[in-house]
Amino acid sequence: MNDTEHVKLEDLLDFSRVGYREGHVAIPQAPVHVTLLPSSNNTDDTTRIQNAIDKVSAMDLAPIGNNGAKVRGAVLLKAGVYRVAGALILHSSGVVLRGEGKGTIMQATGESQRDFIMVNALLKSNMGSLEFQEKNKRYYGKPADIMVPKNEYKASSGPVTYTRESVDIPVGETHIPVKNTADFIAGDRIVIERPAIHEWIRSIGMDKLGAVESWNPDKYTFRFERTIVGIDSDSNEIEIDIPMVMNLDPKYPPAKIFEFQYKKDMISDVGVENMCLDTDYKKGDPDDESHAWYAVVLDNVCNGWVADVTTNHFVCGIFASTWSRYITIQDCSVLDPISKSTSEDGLRRYAFNLSGQMGLVKRCFTNRARHDFMTLARVCGPNAFVESEGVDATDDTGPHERWAMGTLFDNIICNEFKIQNRKLMGTGQGWAGVYHVVYNCTAKNEGIIRNAPGTKNWVIGFNGPLDERPDDGVIDEQKVLRRLKVY
Repeated sequence: MNDTEHVKLEDLLDFSRVGYREGHVAIPQAPVHVTLLPSSNNTDDTTRIQNAIDKVSAMDLAPIGNNGAKVRGAVLLKAGVYRVAGALILHSSGVVLRGEGKGTIMQATGESQRDFIMVNALLKSNMGSLEFQEKNKRYYGKPADIMVPKNEYKASSGPVTYTRESVDIPVGETHIPVKNTADFIAGDRIVIERPAIHEWIRSIGMDKLGAVESWNPDKYTFRFERTIVGIDSDSNEIEIDIPMVMNLDPKYPPAKIFEFQYKKDMISDVGVENMCLDTDYKKGDPDDESHAWYAVVLDNVCNGWVADVTTNHFVCGIFASTWSRYITIQDCSVLDPISKSTSEDGLRRYAFNLSGQMGLVKRCFTNRARHDFMTLARVCGPNAFVESEGVDATDDTGPHERWAMGTLFDNIICNEFKIQNRKLMGTGQGWAGVYHVVYNCTAKNEGIIRNAPGTKNWVIGFNGPLDERPDDGVIDEQKVLRRLKVY
């Protein structure tokens, strides 16, 4: 950007490495190894499709392209309607579930509240059966624990160090001063673990929400995954590939840095593409919730995608969850949700949800959501929503709760856009997001941008009514014509 645009590019975060394999390679075209036609006479297709997924999952991985991807192959669903009474599980690397465009319709049948397609290394194929789903269905919108298994980091046997005391490491920094670089090498995948203490909770005012709602520092240790790209042993600095999206303040304990492995292996190079997903519901009842919930959920997956998928009538749309990494959701539509829709009814009508790290939503559309484009709690980022639109939402686009960090909203159109202190909403959601970049976005009804104490958001070229304050980070009220090169 140039001087006439009144913003220094170096002051902004870099989001250029989000999405599938860092966002700048084409999604691979996996070869088709199993082809299915719809069953006749309204027969349930759950087992037949899952068996096809499992058959491809047993095949060998083979390199494709020159970016490190390996695939087994695709299950191709030919055009027609497939009735699925249970759920479908993609549990192995290199497997793609593909349709022939809008002519391929997968219909979630019956009244079971379950997520429909789950891309998750920690789930097994038998967990998608109707019987299993009936025993472990959502309860008042919340998933059964067995359907959302949590990963962890292994106890590190590799090198460990800490950030240097009395050194401030600001947001956007890629050079991290540490106590010792011994035994680290370029290419190491590391976690930068920022601990939380009561003093920090007090400094942002999240100790005053109430006896139950006030934030517990034990739940606010942030773990950022990065890769070392350079080491300066003379100055004891490591250089990381992706800038920090949270500052490391010398007032607080130093951050721990360690080489990591997941306790349970992720899957990779896996995707859902080129189809339409629909769900049964009670016709004439716009609040009906006795049907499928999320259309697609990705978790415990690194380098995955959902592309050219349209969902209809699900309670929620497409969700890259906590243990997702480098996910691309592109050219998708989430349409006409059927569920309760008021603000008192949480967990509903979330259209596009990025709550892992390095996720990307681009060229997507939704209508009648509560929250069009959103993140959940303690999201370590970065994540990006790009060139997407939501219409007729009943609530806002933006971070939804509890300190999401480092999100880009680039050319997003919505009804309302908010980054704010949600205080007691949702049992103490408090400051929803920090260090966000809002670039050339349009909010038709309302825009509110607030900075949590000691933090910053950047707002550039906002279109629509903006309730701003002098310290709210508005850089330029006029539309910025040149595209910001942060993605």
